[in-house]
Amino acid sequence: MVLTRQILSIFVSCALAVPVFAQGTSQTMATTSSAPSASEFQQLVAPIALYPDALVGQVLAASTYPTQVVEADRWLQQNPGLKGEALGSAVDKQPWDPSIKGLTQFPDVLNNMSKNITWTSALGDAYFNDPQSVMNVIQALRRDAEKAGNLTSSSQQTVKMEGQTIIIEPADPTVVYVPSYSPAVVYGTTIAPYRNLQVGLSLLTRRPRIGKRRKV
Repeated sequence: MVLTRQILSIFVSCALAVPVFAQGTSQTMATTSSAPSASEFQQLVAPIALYPDALVGQVLAASTYPTQVVEADRWLQQNPGLKGEALGSAVDKQPWDPSIKGLTQFPDVLNNMSKNITWTSALGDAYFNDPQSVMNVIQALRRDAEKAGNLTSSSQQTVKMEGQTIIIEPADPTVVYVPSYSPAVVYGTTIAPYRNLQVGLSLLTRRPRIGKRRKV
């Protein structure tokens, strides 16, 4: 598993405030649908299960606003010159959910969610309607990755147990490394990609744009 670095700007002090187990109270964009099967739950969360907890929380919350995901991604593409505090200030003026605003600090993640909007919408539906099952599957996949030797602490991240829960945190609170991995192999057993999922959702291999380091 490869990790790509994202330097956090001061804006991320609120952007990563959504805990991985939190469910928003105003997730009005999600729609109800038939419950996913066990294998579909795995397919939905496998691309993000090994992200740091705070980033998982951001993605799950943001997935309940698929329209805003697309809007924010397009907005970023139209404003490529905005960085750091200027980006944070401009994003704050947008009428998006805080989870969407937070993901503007992770443009590759946001772009992949936008490109794979069918997957994003299905993930949002699952999280909105059955958040505990989503979290249970994430924990099960983390245990599988750990048993396969693909989830360990490193200079980039800390992996620890709290009771029966596997926690993934940045080793440096000011720097988030986004893992780059293939869900088909990292968990020790093959997990087929979710339907219509474009190749590359979890393979964030592009060099990130590195900005000035700021304490959060």
